[in-house]
Amino acid sequence: MAVRPTVTILLTALGVSAAGAVTPDPALACDGFSEAPISCDDGAPDRFAQWMLKRAAAAVGVDEPKALLEFSRGEGGFRTADSYVFCVGPDGVMSAHPNPILRGHDVRGLHDKTGHYFIKDMLEQAKPGKVSVISYLFPKPGSTVEQAKTTYFTRVADQVCAVGVYDADVAAPEAATPDARVASLRTKLDGEIPASAKADWTAFLEALSAQGDAKAAAVAEARRNLAAATTALTPVVPNSAAAE
Repeated sequence: MAVRPTVTILLTALGVSAAGAVTPDPALACDGFSEAPISCDDGAPDRFAQWMLKRAAAAVGVDEPKALLEFSRGEGGFRTADSYVFCVGPDGVMSAHPNPILRGHDVRGLHDKTGHYFIKDMLEQAKPGKVSVISYLFPKPGSTVEQAKTTYFTRVADQVCAVGVYDADVAAPEAATPDARVASLRTKLDGEIPASAKADWTAFLEALSAQGDAKAAAVAEARRNLAAATTALTPVVPNSAAAE
């Protein structure tokens, strides 16, 4: 049966394609980087923001143009649902930001509704090798409603780079996780799906659950196979050699 438009919209909203492929989780900044002073396994959003800033600073130091491009595109693990890296150059121009409206413009005049010129303050306070903290109001990605935000920033070469976290997510970190967002969205949709689409919605949830179970089983099987291969490839030391 062809995927109906209603189900296609639901699939997109929950990060699953019509073909059944799960959209990669953007929160993969932990992969391939082992020098973080703060564990990337720490679920607290503010701790993760500091960890991501450390990684971003290292990337700018290695290859600034590449790093700025990755920050803007949200690639290389430098983006989660609500946290991202942004940088401002010495001329006050936003050199990296996921929002193209801000990127490439002088943002020294940017301020929140309280009149706080936070970019200007960051440029004045940032120092190499030191992480500073600033609070201001700024909308979450995709929103126009200003929310309290705490941002960690530092100076790297000619850039001031920063990673922020919204205070509401710190107060209730369990609600900021991808699983919690999906669960909340499912609950919301359960009450809003029209009666004519209830059957498709139920079938979709059942298929999604089965897909999750199959993925968990595949991961478990892969781990078993890896353990078996490791054992098979481990050289056996003869007793005589061991005695020596």
